[in-house]
Amino acid sequence: MKKIRICTIGAGFFAGFMHGPVLRALAQRDPALELAAVCDLDAVRAKTFTAATGYRNWYTDFREMLDSERPDGVVLLTPVTATAAVGSAVLAAGYPAMLEKPPGRNRAEITALIRASQQGNAPAMVAFNRRCSPLLTRGMELLKQEAPKEKLEHIRCDFYRSERFDADFSTTAVHGIDAVRHLSGSRYARVDFHYQELERDAGKICNFFLTGTMTGGCSVQLSFCPSTGAALERFTLNTRSLTVSVESVPPGGGCDFPGRIFVYRGGKLLRIEAPPAHEFDREEFYLAGYYQENCRFIERLREGFPPENDLELSLEAVEIADACRRRVPLWTAETVRS
Repeated sequence: MKKIRICTIGAGFFAGFMHGPVLRALAQRDPALELAAVCDLDAVRAKTFTAATGYRNWYTDFREMLDSERPDGVVLLTPVTATAAVGSAVLAAGYPAMLEKPPGRNRAEITALIRASQQGNAPAMVAFNRRCSPLLTRGMELLKQEAPKEKLEHIRCDFYRSERFDADFSTTAVHGIDAVRHLSGSRYARVDFHYQELERDAGKICNFFLTGTMTGGCSVQLSFCPSTGAALERFTLNTRSLTVSVESVPPGGGCDFPGRIFVYRGGKLLRIEAPPAHEFDREEFYLAGYYQENCRFIERLREGFPPENDLELSLEAVEIADACRRRVPLWTAETVRS
């Protein structure tokens, strides 16, 4: 099996919480996978991450790390404010990369990443882990299995959190926006936005409510509420006669852990399924899709990337999340591309 050397940029909380344990587990099972080095501006954080995950070396300058280690691929886990700039430097230098979501905050940043990818002839994968969720994947399989000739007519997506006062919740909402595009199998045609600004004792929040249509004809509704009594992610998919409801698992587990899938027809419950069986099926990093996306990145490094550019596939979700950030009332594909 082809040997693969991985470097990671970013050793913050989320890197240690999700990606680090996954890569450690993969390296323990795959002798051809080498965790070469990690870089973080904070030396203590870099050292701690290295000790916890089994990486060989650590650095505080990512350019020095790349020059010294010459990895086959880079896992980029920087804050969204730095991802586009660091990612562009990595890709332009010729290193394939997996970029944590969102890879940029707007069209300009994604366009810069695409140019860098082309300049360095280095493919990029975006870590939208809900695309790899075992529950959502199984939900789609059940939809095709139980209603193989019926079109997907409507998708509902709900993201609820408890006491989240992020200055910019759109960087979480982008996950749901991308997941709906992935589930529908088509692009967004139009999105209308409604914003509910609310006061809490700990600060202000804004709920985002999106309604839209996809180019394939499916209608969509998305709700993003950062301060509620629950922490959950749920997706409902409807054809003419079938409904599949997925209680997914966000980072941190959420209220529905470990998740379930409900299948309905004719107003009756057909079945309830637990998450697909796996050696890590009680781990958040598996249930939330982080294990699968890291496996996919390593597989692509070994076998070659698909011809489509994942940054281009991600552009629409980034644009719509940016519209939420800017409190735009309407997004259409025609307006953006004209």
